[in-house]
Amino acid sequence: MNTQLRATCPACFAVQALRGDTLVQHGYRRPQHWQQNVGTCAGTGRAHFGTDAGRDTTATFAVQLREQAVAAEARAVDVLTGAADVMTTKRVSVGVSFAVIKDTPTDRDRAQYAASLRHTAVAMRQQANALETKVAQWVAVAPVTLTVVKAKGPLVHWAGGYWASRGGRKACAASFMNATTGYGVKDLSRVTCEKCKSVAARQQ
Repeated sequence: MNTQLRATCPACFAVQALRGDTLVQHGYRRPQHWQQNVGTCAGTGRAHFGTDAGRDTTATFAVQLREQAVAAEARAVDVLTGAADVMTTKRVSVGVSFAVIKDTPTDRDRAQYAASLRHTAVAMRQQANALETKVAQWVAVAPVTLTVVKAKGPLVHWAGGYWASRGGRKACAASFMNATTGYGVKDLSRVTCEKCKSVAARQQ
């Protein structure tokens, strides 16, 4: 058995493992046919929230969110006047898409995109408020030490629910190799992957 230090992330506020004095990579996913992590948390590689540096990181994120909210509202105005492009998404594969400029947008397209930008600005300010509350209530907290028990036997992933209609792919963020070597099953009672179990619970 090994031990692991864990502490609170200054961005997502989930408890994550530490590597040295900083948080390990977390928050990401690995969509099929896309061999890189997507959506890594901004707290990766930073000091945990229980430190002075972590508290200051959270405060900085709050400031950045407010700045981004102002920029989003300004862009919404430019979109309506035609001074800025309308963006949409292009799907590459299951769970993988990227932003592209919409060709010849209509007035309705511009209005909808501008509304989404304003909605994003509101959400950013709400998140900034939440982070500022965390900073105001901050107290120093040391990491906790947990015992990690190595799993026995092969890791069995879940290929049921939503994923069954997508070619039987696994539901978690495990590697592409694990998804194609016979370790994905539709019978949830046989699944040993905790991430897959969590996905299944959310779908029920």
